Amino acid sequence: MFFTPPASLLIVIFVSTLSAAAIVSLMTWWRDPNRRDRGAGEAGQSIFLFDGDCLIDASPPARRLLDRLDGIGTERARLCALLEHRFPGLGARLDAVEGDGNFRSEARGGLGRIEVEHWSGLLRLTLDSNQEAAAVIDAIAFAALQDELETLRCIGEDAPQLIWKLDESGRLSWANRAYMALAERMTRPPGGRSDSRSDGPPRESAGWSPEELFQEFDFTPAGPDAESCRVNLVLPGETRRRWYEITRLRRGTERVHFALEITEIVEAEQARRKFVQTLTKTFAQLAIGLAIFDRERKLVMFNPAFHDLTGLPIAFLSSRPQVQTVLDRLRDGNMLPEPKDYASWREQVAALEAEAARGTYCETWSLPSGQTYRVTGRPHPDGAVAFLFEDITAEISLTRHFRAQIDTGRAVLDTLPEAIAVFSAGGTRLLHNSAYDALWGETGSDLAETGLTDEIRRWQGMLAPTPVLGELRDFVAAFGERAEWSDQLRLIDGRGLTCRFTPLPGGATLTSFSPEMPDRPRIALRTTTLEEAGRESEGMIRLQRG
Repeated sequence: MFFTPPASLLIVIFVSTLSAAAIVSLMTWWRDPNRRDRGAGEAGQSIFLFDGDCLIDASPPARRLLDRLDGIGTERARLCALLEHRFPGLGARLDAVEGDGNFRSEARGGLGRIEVEHWSGLLRLTLDSNQEAAAVIDAIAFAALQDELETLRCIGEDAPQLIWKLDESGRLSWANRAYMALAERMTRPPGGRSDSRSDGPPRESAGWSPEELFQEFDFTPAGPDAESCRVNLVLPGETRRRWYEITRLRRGTERVHFALEITEIVEAEQARRKFVQTLTKTFAQLAIGLAIFDRERKLVMFNPAFHDLTGLPIAFLSSRPQVQTVLDRLRDGNMLPEPKDYASWREQVAALEAEAARGTYCETWSLPSGQTYRVTGRPHPDGAVAFLFEDITAEISLTRHFRAQIDTGRAVLDTLPEAIAVFSAGGTRLLHNSAYDALWGETGSDLAETGLTDEIRRWQGMLAPTPVLGELRDFVAAFGERAEWSDQLRLIDGRGLTCRFTPLPGGATLTSFSPEMPDRPRIALRTTTLEEAGRESEGMIRLQRG
């Protein structure tokens, strides 16, 4: 009987055997005297051994080089980032290496070469396998530093803002091209030309050391190690004052300054300040109370009319109270419509604020004192809300007075037995009495929607054919002076009507309809000529003699 091991045990034994073989092969390859003779045993060489991205071993010079590398990522990634400057495309070639093999690459600028060997997934990098390896590494690092220094120098020199540095004694020790150009312009006589050539750098034409442009400073803290201030100067030949915002940083015993021109910003701020002052003066003359609350609902602006209408103290309004606090004080002073309960009033206040933010709030407040205010809410930029308080007590009183007069006039018309209707110059029915509805029937439509044409059409359905209605249409639409006239109409049931049309001020026309009385003679209101009057008088004399 034979024992059969499980499959998992066989896999473990197989993997262990392969690992041991790989380790033995690695030690044999690494300790190969031929390879060691080619560089591993030479002093000053930088040799790196990677398994994928993981560093397995490195020579002392290589480790010293790795210790100076900063940044994130693996040792292989940081090393490739450093060597990429002198060996362009090295990272891509290393990523493309597959199988066993090796290649060499010469450094740009003749500063050395690199040898790459790949075997069984292991990667070996040897920098310049000659006796000058240490010098090559220093040259590569130095070249990288030189490139970084050149980049920083270009940034400082080509920056549009002014940059300069003062030593511990306050003397100018360095300045960029923008500072030197401005210094040259300040020293150049008005209308004169610089002695420097047009293509020469500003620093050479300005000379060293130029005078300091800004003399007076009043710095305020702008950060943990920074200070800032605003200064101005007038360039030769100009009347416009230029403003600069200067930031000062302390670096050891020296001070670095950055100046950014903010002339347009300062001028915009001054224009805005003047505009606000103009608005404030304008608001001060308004009879409408104005109160503006910012996005946090704090009172930021109010005019005297708001103080006069609400009676709130100036000291209270100047403390920037919340909108809820202002409304509470208005309620305490009986300047708000009194609700049935306080809870519902708070809900109305919340709705007032929300509707004002949407620009839909407009209400009429009837105060217990008898005054009437129209309150309007309007949204402002950046989430602010403005409230307008207008005293419309006189307007409401006048409206009520006119309404009472109109109601009195309607009541008087309703007592008349004649059917009366008044039409505007445009033919719209303005008013009528109850006798008119009794004669012609109620239309059931609004007065503003009832026109003369519709009324004439309704009358024609109840009258015998007559040209009077056409003449009435022309009379209402006529311009200039008009004279009162009358005529006779007959209903389809046989009853007669006496109609009278009278012009009113403003182009309006009064129409009157009264039924004929059988025992009263009809009187036609018309103009009688002198000849007709003479004949009528002669006829009356003959009747008397007969």
